[in-house]
Amino acid sequence: MPKTFTQEQDFAHPWHETANAVWNKYPNPHADHVVSVDVLSQSLDPTTGALRTERIIGVQQGAPGWLKRLVGASDDTYVREVVMVNPFTRSFEMTSTNLSLTDYMLVKEYITYSPRETGTVFRQVADIGCTKFFSGMLSSAGRKVEEWSHTRYGDNAAKGRDGLQSVLDSLYGSKP
Repeated sequence: MPKTFTQEQDFAHPWHETANAVWNKYPNPHADHVVSVDVLSQSLDPTTGALRTERIIGVQQGAPGWLKRLVGASDDTYVREVVMVNPFTRSFEMTSTNLSLTDYMLVKEYITYSPRETGTVFRQVADIGCTKFFSGMLSSAGRKVEEWSHTRYGDNAAKGRDGLQSVLDSLYGSKP
């Protein structure tokens, strides 16, 4: 059964500072699983002022040994991320999906950073599900993979929040 991870976090920093910190998030000491960030494209809509950026994020996940043997996986995985930012409407939206192991699992993530009177609210939803490879006799293994992935996602999300907060503190100082 596919899993959905959700979280919401308030950051005390205003939207423009938080948006800037997201661009400067890697490297940080809380995200040692992120090993590379490569920009594939950037474009600016001259009418709206919106910036679209597409990146590839290299990640080392440390998958369980039994899973790596079952599907021939590596610890090195890649994620495609698309970011849409409009400073005039104060809209910041990110979507990402895994590029590695897509024959076995799909992870779709949706993130927004929205202004709030007291700072910025971060919302994250990730849909995590195994593909048809894990059907029939392998459905039990598929449930274990989804459960492990959901737990790992939560662990990495906590590191991501802490990492962004450390970048905010480094750039702008801590807020009460």
